[in-house]
Amino acid sequence: MFDELKKLEPDFNESIFQSKVDNIFILMLNSIMFRELDRVSASLGSNVRKEVENRIEELKRNNEIQMFDELNVRSTQIRHVDIREDCYRIDVILKSRYMDYKIDATTKKLKSGDNTQRIEKTNFLTFEEKRNHKELGIAAKCPYCGASIDYNKTGVCEYCKQQMPKEEYDWILISWSEN
Repeated sequence: MFDELKKLEPDFNESIFQSKVDNIFILMLNSIMFRELDRVSASLGSNVRKEVENRIEELKRNNEIQMFDELNVRSTQIRHVDIREDCYRIDVILKSRYMDYKIDATTKKLKSGDNTQRIEKTNFLTFEEKRNHKELGIAAKCPYCGASIDYNKTGVCEYCKQQMPKEEYDWILISWSEN
């Protein structure tokens, strides 16, 4: 399936994709830690975005900060490519290491977890990209102002300067689980 994806998308670069996966994963955990979703929101599908929002809201309700200290990605491996009629899906196994604990948001004292030992986690992520996004080109319309836009340039409308929904032109994270 990977060879078929490369035939259909000659510009696809595995190492660039893996870097994108690593970046989105780190941004997502940092968003949980900083209890704000702005920097990664556009890269998350609606289910993952809602899951992260719920985690952030629970932390706020409990006056906690989820810490992911000394976070690093040890490996990122593509395990499956699914070519569908309307999109591509890639399943990834990402191994990470970090200290995972919670502190009180006011006192900064340890509430749970271990702030001395790094643990290794295996994360299962699924990314999706629309199959025809390159053909959208200037025929696409900005959902904010209606101007014709080219998604392939920057993902920002040249006229109203709004960020375009990434699911229209880039890989987004649609599923995430860990063990």
